[in-house]
Amino acid sequence: MKYFARVNGTEYECVLEGGDGVLFVVVGGRRFAVDLRHIPRSHTWSVLVDGRSYEFTVHEHEEQLELAGGAGVFHVAVEDARTHAARAQTSGARGPQGSRVVKAAMPGIVREVLVAPGASIEKGQPLLILEAMKMQNEVRAPDAGAVRAVFVKKGDTVEKDARLAEIA
Repeated sequence: MKYFARVNGTEYECVLEGGDGVLFVVVGGRRFAVDLRHIPRSHTWSVLVDGRSYEFTVHEHEEQLELAGGAGVFHVAVEDARTHAARAQTSGARGPQGSRVVKAAMPGIVREVLVAPGASIEKGQPLLILEAMKMQNEVRAPDAGAVRAVFVKKGDTVEKDARLAEIA
């Protein structure tokens, strides 16, 4: 499975592979054998990477984790490939007068529209539910603002890159 990890502002593509009870993580073309264990009743984790042992504490802060250990403090956010692609779809599309156009990251069926034009929204707030491959996915606001337009309604079938909403 492919994931994207942002560590202290730098993004890494990571692929998780399993086999014979061993987890492998591929980062930057390098393959590491990894064993990760939570220490009960604590925020501490122990990890073996290619036989080297590390220990760190983990605390959640908003949409990222703070990992602290002997090598320092790291702020980490992880997304699966689908979420990463969806975020990339909305990160740069601008409409009239600096508004942001939210597009479909994949083809699907609009199951529910959660906002209406004129509504005030917060960053990360769900805008609508899009069903793709029998999974219901929340399409979230890329920024705080106001809904300028909604281009779809419940039951609509949309293609990848279809305009869903516009945020001012």
